[in-house]
Amino acid sequence: MLRKNNGSILIMTVFVFLLVNIIAISCSALILSNNKYAKYDYEEAYIKEQCLSKIELIYSNILKEVELALDKSDGYDSFENYFTENNSCDFINRISDISDASLEDTRCNINKVDSYNVEDSIYYKVVSEVEYKQFDKAFVAYIKIKNPFLKEKDSEKTDQNEITESEENNIDEATDKNKEYKKQIKPSDLVVVFNCEEV
Repeated sequence: MLRKNNGSILIMTVFVFLLVNIIAISCSALILSNNKYAKYDYEEAYIKEQCLSKIELIYSNILKEVELALDKSDGYDSFENYFTENNSCDFINRISDISDASLEDTRCNINKVDSYNVEDSIYYKVVSEVEYKQFDKAFVAYIKIKNPFLKEKDSEKTDQNEITESEENNIDEATDKNKEYKKQIKPSDLVVVFNCEEV
């Protein structure tokens, strides 16, 4: 004879079904939260790369400008004036032009830094900022441009009226040596990026 179960099999089935549903719901919630974290990690890495890419593009523009400055300058003062003329505005506008790059939502602020008291170098501060969806990130980098020419001392300067023929020959030889020296200089040796960090 069969025993009466009074619905105990049905109750056990419902409990098993509820237990399986609870496990499935908690696993799916874990997967969704993990996907959100992975998406946030991707977006953070994306905007970090956007910031650093902007700094790298500015660095390459500075290398081009240093190469032009080497070609156009013939001494310490002319090299420095290439970068500092018009309060550095012309130079900053040229190096911040990255219209051919496909960087989105990036802003860049470049300023000349006068707080470093090094005589043969020029310093610039580059702040690269990116806004992407709900994220904002900014990086700061300092760029040092070293002047490859020696600064002329006041005692070595002579008046144009007092130049003799032998001194004129010496000036021609010095000009030739200066041209040889400029050919040996690599712009990458003169430009240094340092203290690149997230703000």
